[in-house]
Amino acid sequence: MAKSRVAIIGLGRIGGSLGLALKQAKLDVEIVGHDKNTGVAGRALKRGAVDKTEWNLINACDGAGLIILALPLDGIKDTLAVLKSELQPGVIVTDTASSKVPVLEWANELAAGVQFIGGNPVLKSEHAANARGIDAADPALFQGATYCLISSHSASNGALETVSNLAAILGAKPYFIDAAEHDGLMAGVQHLPALLATTLAGALMTSSGWRELGKVAGADLSAATELVPTDSASAREEFFAHRTDLIRWIDVLSAELGTMRDTLERQDEAAIKSLIETIATERNRWLNDQLGSEPAPSVDWQSLQNNTARLFLGGLADRARKRK
Repeated sequence: MAKSRVAIIGLGRIGGSLGLALKQAKLDVEIVGHDKNTGVAGRALKRGAVDKTEWNLINACDGAGLIILALPLDGIKDTLAVLKSELQPGVIVTDTASSKVPVLEWANELAAGVQFIGGNPVLKSEHAANARGIDAADPALFQGATYCLISSHSASNGALETVSNLAAILGAKPYFIDAAEHDGLMAGVQHLPALLATTLAGALMTSSGWRELGKVAGADLSAATELVPTDSASAREEFFAHRTDLIRWIDVLSAELGTMRDTLERQDEAAIKSLIETIATERNRWLNDQLGSEPAPSVDWQSLQNNTARLFLGGLADRARKRK
C-alpha cells in the first residue's frame, strides 16, 4: 500500500521547518515539496526537508491527503485559484498565513468536499524574526508555539482533528479561534509592529538628515527596523487585509504619543519611571508564559510518536489515492 502523502507548497523557513519536523517525528508519510524557486526546492531536498520535489504545482499536490500552503498571503490567493478545480474530495488543505479572513474567503472557491483548515503558527520569541529562507529551517522551530486553527464552515471535525494533531506533532499548542477574532488580535501583535518599524524607517531614511544619521546609527536602529517587510507585495496584502484594525491601533498610538510628548515636555520623571516598570513587568510575564492561568506544557516526543502521530496518520488514510 502506498504511503500517505503530504505536500508542502512553499519551501522557505516555515515550509522547510515543517518538513524537517515531520521527518524528525519519523512518520510513515511521503513528503513532496514544491517551490516556484527551483533552487530553493533543491536546497530543501538536499537538507532532507522533503522526500522529493515537483516543479509543477498540480503534480506536487496529486495524491496528497494533506496540502500545506507555507506561503505569503498573495501566494496563497494565487495557489488556491490554481487548485480550486484540481483537488479530490476529502483532501485537507491548510495554510500558515497570519491573516485568516481573506484566506477562508478564497478557500470557499475550492471544490466541494475539499476540507480547508486555516492555520497560523505563532513562533516563540527566541526564534529570530530576521531568519529567513530554507537555510534557516529548523525542526524545533514550532516547539512551544501557539498554533492557531480556524476551520472553514464546510470542514469536518475529522479534518480539524488531523490538523490539530499535526500541530501537536510539531511541538506546538493547538489554539482554536474564530477568523475575525484571530485577525483582530494579529493586527495588534504582528502587523502593527511591522507597520511601526516601516514608518520609523521611512521617517529616518527618507529625511534630509539621513546621510548624517546613518553614520551614527547602530544596533538600536537595526533592532527597531528588523521587522520592516522585505517583500513589498506581501506587505501590501497584509497591511490592507488588516487596515480597519491597523487604523484603530494607529489612533490609539497617536493618543499615546501625545501623552508621551506631554510627559517629556513637563519632565515628569515619575510617569516615565512608572511606565517603564509596568512594561518591564508585563513583558517578563509574557516572555515566561505567565499571562494565562496555566504554564506552557512540555512536549513528550515519544508519546507524540506513539499516540498523536498514529491519530494523524489515521486522519490521512484514504483521503487521496489518485496519483498521476
